[in-house]
Amino acid sequence: MILMIHGAGATSLSFNYISLWLDQEIQTIDYKVGESKEDIFKRIHNPEDITYIMGHSYGGLLSAMWLDENPDNNVKGLITIASPWQGSPTARILNWFLSDPVWHDMNPGSDLLKAVNQIQLNLPVKNIVANPQQGGNGLAGRSTNDGTIPVDSARNTPKGFTRCRSVEIPHGHSEILQSWSTIEQIRMFIDDPVGDTVSESNLRVAQANIKPGYVADKKPTKKPFVRGY
Repeated sequence: MILMIHGAGATSLSFNYISLWLDQEIQTIDYKVGESKEDIFKRIHNPEDITYIMGHSYGGLLSAMWLDENPDNNVKGLITIASPWQGSPTARILNWFLSDPVWHDMNPGSDLLKAVNQIQLNLPVKNIVANPQQGGNGLAGRSTNDGTIPVDSARNTPKGFTRCRSVEIPHGHSEILQSWSTIEQIRMFIDDPVGDTVSESNLRVAQANIKPGYVADKKPTKKPFVRGY
């Protein structure tokens, strides 16, 4: 079963197109902006049957938090789509006018984002980044963005995701959910989550275990051969 969690201000209808092209059983949940993650998580049914979790935007952060709080699960992999791991200036602007906690939480440097970036996940993670390559929306910051969040925010996943691979698709924040390229990336991951993330996983594991003072491209010195008698 695939659990799908939509982004803030959206509904589970966001996943209609993606759902048409997947063979697995699907569970979606709906929530409103302002609800606590505890109340949102109560809507998840049969957690023991969930083998993959997919989250769009804020839903990606919720997915990671649920996995962190429920380590005894049968989940084989996490798929995140256009998720603001480092927040978004758009949330800062919305927080000026709206009192919903989610906009405060999505402010860059918020306590929630700090907690999310401390999460340790050893299962495969595919992080799909929306990068329309058109400059984006000025409200989402001066840097390149997908119309809602900065592209760099979506790229910079928590360092504790030890088996993570990011791919970029040239569509906007919501358009990416209607893209055949997104479907292909999801299918590849579900078919073989370990194989689909192995290259970046090896790099992260090597970086995590590297010894202080070690020079990666330094050739080992050969010891002289001494004939024994």
